[in-house]
Amino acid sequence: MTSEITAIPTPGHTPGSMSLAVVSSGERAYIMGDVFHGPAQVTEPEWVFSFDAEPVVAAQTRTGMLERSESENATLAICHHSGFGKVMRAEGRRYCLGI
Repeated sequence: MTSEITAIPTPGHTPGSMSLAVVSSGERAYIMGDVFHGPAQVTEPEWVFSFDAEPVVAAQTRTGMLERSESENATLAICHHSGFGKVMRAEGRRYCLGI
């Protein structure tokens, strides 16, 4: 799209699902589109939404994006809830801490 915004495949919810990776001034963010449908899916990414076209793939995508964003200290924009946040861990579980 641009040197700072890249479309990335995030399959599972609907065919052809994409999200956006944004890199600017050394910071990274992911605009997640339809990857997450509620706050519980950050803590329990294997929980499926009834409208996920490919539930197993959707859960794998959620897990992968959580791992990626956590390892990169990236900001997540979770469109259906939470807004902007960072993936944090407490007692071995992931949460999205709003910023």
